[in-house]
Amino acid sequence: MHLTLLSLLILQLLWLGSIGLSQHTIWGRRKFIIGLIFVLLVGNVLWLGIASIMIHLLPLEAIVFIALFQLFNLYRAMKSKLKSEHLRHITLNSGFRLWLIELIVSTLILGIYYYAPSFSISLALSMLTYALSLLMLASTWRNYSFASALSSNKNLPSQELPTLSVVIPARNESESLNECLRSLIANDYPKLEILVLDDASTDKRTPEIIRSFAHDGVIFIAGKPFNDNWLAKNWAYEQLLEAANGELVLFCGADTRFEPEALKFLVSSLVSRNKQILSVMPLNELPDRLSRWYLQPLRYAWEISLPRRLLHRPPVLATCWLARREFLNNNGSFKGVSRRVSPESYFAKLALSSDGYSFFQYSGVYSQKAQSEQFETAIRLRYPQLRRQLESVMFSSLVELLGALSVVVLICVSIVKRNWVELMLNLFAYLFFSLTFGLITRLTYHKHHFINYLVWPLFFGLDLFIMNRSMWRYELGNVLWKGRSIGPSVLSQGALTNSSDAAPH
Repeated sequence: MHLTLLSLLILQLLWLGSIGLSQHTIWGRRKFIIGLIFVLLVGNVLWLGIASIMIHLLPLEAIVFIALFQLFNLYRAMKSKLKSEHLRHITLNSGFRLWLIELIVSTLILGIYYYAPSFSISLALSMLTYALSLLMLASTWRNYSFASALSSNKNLPSQELPTLSVVIPARNESESLNECLRSLIANDYPKLEILVLDDASTDKRTPEIIRSFAHDGVIFIAGKPFNDNWLAKNWAYEQLLEAANGELVLFCGADTRFEPEALKFLVSSLVSRNKQILSVMPLNELPDRLSRWYLQPLRYAWEISLPRRLLHRPPVLATCWLARREFLNNNGSFKGVSRRVSPESYFAKLALSSDGYSFFQYSGVYSQKAQSEQFETAIRLRYPQLRRQLESVMFSSLVELLGALSVVVLICVSIVKRNWVELMLNLFAYLFFSLTFGLITRLTYHKHHFINYLVWPLFFGLDLFIMNRSMWRYELGNVLWKGRSIGPSVLSQGALTNSSDAAPH
């Protein structure tokens, strides 16, 4: 035990030393110093991991887990391509927060070990999993009920409908854009204009598809070059908003499809409820294999299974969202969110403050996105959703490991220990998690499948991979959006570092 305490003390001293790297006089020589500290830390972390097993103090493995992110923070300081001053700033902030979290956790664990030896770690984890599962189920059921209730809206008479502009940014599209435009033209909305912006496509097919619908009233817009202050899609949205003439503007992607009465229904929903913005959860095409059922519901789980409204961060999806043009322009259009991955989340949050926002599920809008595109979208969104902070990824990963994926282990432990209270807590947690992801899958595909109620741990396992993969790609790799890198622009937002982009696209 004494060696373990010494290891923890050395770990704290090394972390304090690494935080000192942020000093201007040291930062210029950081690669050599970080290399030395890195080697010492790896050895110390390995010893701590082994020692915690030898002395049967397994909760110390949480310190090892946190230390892995601290090591990544140092590695990022050596390998990142961000500007030196910005990199120094985020290295200091992340290093200090991770060190503080580690200090608190280690003090708590050792305090329990010495002063409350009868304290049951398994009971504490069982209560955590139960609370987390109940919170997720309650949030999911609330959003499920609201989303389903709003889908019963009736259409307004044609003379009461406002003018509508449907705007679509398109880059290197194929047959999906063709199908999207055909579904829009087939709509019976009386006051409609359709604008499609060719976002510097490198092929000839995209502008050809757009121009082929000119006789149906589709307006072609040639995209203008953008600078580093913009993400490409946000710049495309800004140009489309400037060109739109409708009182309402509907934003959607080329992979979105609309039933003939969909536009009239969406506009009627917004007008009759006096909302500023509507965001639609579309019906998704059922994958051909069961193994592919999980990615799309996982992306939606981030929106509807967390208590976002309590945090004043409503669920939002960028697949299809409708807004009043005046509201967007009065709130700075897209100029104020030029480098946000999810600009629609900003406007939804503003509208929510005056009860001007609704989110609902509607089967008249459906999405056809390939699995590879869904995966890349999840990678592109997850790290910004976690505020582009290592410590947020660490905390979320730790919660999913201890508060969700540990349920199966805790069930087995409680059976072996014959602790029926813990067993009941964990069985209820398993049931609540099952119902949560069953509801999410139902909303995604409008179908139930019994196996999804049993394999919900796959959702958390996949999410752990996506979170950490997204962090790695943004910090050290390359994140693409329609073939263009967006990582540096997203990470260098400076003053927006603590803002959140809360919606999958």
